Amino acid sequence: MGSSLVNERYDRKKSSEVSSTGILLWSLLFPLSLAVYWLTSSVVLAALLPSIRAAVPTLQTGWWIRWYELNSARPIRGFILWWFYVADALWLASAASFMTVMFLVVIETRFGKQPDMNRFVTGMLMIVIGIGLNTLLGLYLAILAWHHSVRVWIHPKTLRWCQGNCELLAHLSFHPPKFNHAVFVLGTSLVTPGLVLGTILLIACTGNGGQLDNVTFSLFIAIMIAFFLVQPIVMIAVYFKIANRIIATNPEDCWGDAKAEQPSI
Repeated sequence: MGSSLVNERYDRKKSSEVSSTGILLWSLLFPLSLAVYWLTSSVVLAALLPSIRAAVPTLQTGWWIRWYELNSARPIRGFILWWFYVADALWLASAASFMTVMFLVVIETRFGKQPDMNRFVTGMLMIVIGIGLNTLLGLYLAILAWHHSVRVWIHPKTLRWCQGNCELLAHLSFHPPKFNHAVFVLGTSLVTPGLVLGTILLIACTGNGGQLDNVTFSLFIAIMIAFFLVQPIVMIAVYFKIANRIIATNPEDCWGDAKAEQPSI
């Protein structure tokens, strides 16, 4: 009953889920970033506004859920969910930064200017740092969630869907299911270490001016096979093993145990 009631409320608001204000804001952010770049020549400053816009709703929702879990005497789940939201915010901010960098490069090229790649190195470094922190958090939190049997639901619009009412979390369900952002965090955390290690090994093997002896060439071929064939198969298997254990299909899968503590909605 509770689930259908929440879905009814959501269905009535579906047409206004993506607000015109939000669309207008995003349509203004990239031109504003371009103006900041032309005025300051700083890619970092230009990417800052889109990154903040991408991350803030996620952090706001994560903090609200953390408050609810702490007040419900579930500190472990509150800790895991909050930091998963932080990792998702880092992922979204990195994606927004990447889009901004690409936008600036395209605009510079269209105006007949050769982009100064030295300026863009700092922007790319900011993206790498964001993905790196996302990866470290994701690996740690996946282990923690597995150990404590916590199923994770991450989506920046969860606060809006519940209309600020924490009790609706245990009854919130979508058919078909909404996309769980924990997939971003877990997937990136599993793929990134292999990509980094494989890249380092390939650079090490080809660092001698591209001249490879027989042993190095055999090692190079082995790394290529592992990098492009073995690693994807292993990562897919590991991902589904972990995802089936810790990633929730719907919010009620994450907070279903709270139903017994609540009166029927």
